Amino acid sequence: MAKQKGSDILLKIISLILSFSLWIYIINVENPIKTMRVYNVPVRLENLENIDEQNLALLPNQDVMVTLTVKGPASEVYRSVASNFRVIADLDDIALKAGPNEVPIEITSYPSDIDVTPSSNVKAIIYLDDYLEREVTIVSQYEAVATEEHFVAGITFNPSSATVKGPAEYVNRVTALAARGSRENLDIDYKEIISLVPIDENGNEVNHVIVSPLYVEVNVEVFETKTVPVVIDTSGEIGEGYELLGSSVAPGELLIAGPDGLLEQVNEIRTAEFDLSSLTETTDVIQNLVIPDGIISINGGSTATVSFEVRAYESRTLEKSISVLGLAEGLVAEFSSDTVEVVVSGPQDPLEALTEAGITVEIDLSGLEAGEHEITPEIGLPENIGLVTTTPETITVIIRDENEIPPEENPEEQPPEEETPTNTETP
Repeated sequence: MAKQKGSDILLKIISLILSFSLWIYIINVENPIKTMRVYNVPVRLENLENIDEQNLALLPNQDVMVTLTVKGPASEVYRSVASNFRVIADLDDIALKAGPNEVPIEITSYPSDIDVTPSSNVKAIIYLDDYLEREVTIVSQYEAVATEEHFVAGITFNPSSATVKGPAEYVNRVTALAARGSRENLDIDYKEIISLVPIDENGNEVNHVIVSPLYVEVNVEVFETKTVPVVIDTSGEIGEGYELLGSSVAPGELLIAGPDGLLEQVNEIRTAEFDLSSLTETTDVIQNLVIPDGIISINGGSTATVSFEVRAYESRTLEKSISVLGLAEGLVAEFSSDTVEVVVSGPQDPLEALTEAGITVEIDLSGLEAGEHEITPEIGLPENIGLVTTTPETITVIIRDENEIPPEENPEEQPPEEETPTNTETP
């Protein structure tokens, strides 16, 4: 059994050797004519400007190749490979369109013993698209960082837009041109030249387009900074019956930046004017900040919260006797009223605690001589209590010598009594 198996293997080897020898004999001695296909022969495109002239563009990522059918002696045909052939496609004077285009080829170089006639009608296929040019805005992906006491006021590009050219399929994907780069520790204005990157709506780079110009100048504007107080600007006066106890603003300071000459002139930032006459209670008000042109608010935004503390006043009416001061010795005084009605106002608690004893109503007669005088009483009130009105506002004072008899008490100056007429008529 083992002998039989070994014999079979030996026969197979001998058959293979005889077959190979016969093939060698036929190829080298008989050398019959054979036809064979040569695959993936590259095609060189010539006169590509015809594509541009027809407002078209060659789509990328396409390897233009053809399959050639060749005929000749078996020894030559079987040795044929793609690199043995030079094939061109001349696009001159050919009408082209967007999409696939069949173009004729010419085999300009091939082995001398090979017949390429069977491939005379082969055509290459090229894929074209409409050519498109579009102006696209430049967007900043440039990171500029200033030193601690400086501020990057802005980043601009010159030019601010560029043209994207190429196949419409790719040009239409471009939504912006990204200017990418970075610079740190800036304390003065800075410039540099950077390249543009075409990107789609998701920020991914778009290939196979031409950007013109490809390079732009980036300009970084850097300002100095300083901190200034925020000042509350008001107009008018708080209404009658109310007291403004205080006000505050947040933020109380603002970090600002600006050109050197302008920044030196700004020592405070004021709020928009607020009319105090509208206040009737403690309240917080959002007010715009009046920031000069050219000045940038870095950390405080454009508004501030102004807080007003307001206290409402109440009123009371008290009657108080007049105290006389400074009447000279030997003189006496008579008053048109011995009391004054005083209307006062103030906070509720101090006002309710106020008594007549807490008020003084004084008339100072110092230096006044005998005669009639009109005098305004001086009213003394506790702190936090305000005077509203007095009734009467002025007091008539008559000063005379104490020995002088008042007119109504002098008999010589009394008018004569009327005599009772005597009835003389007789009955």
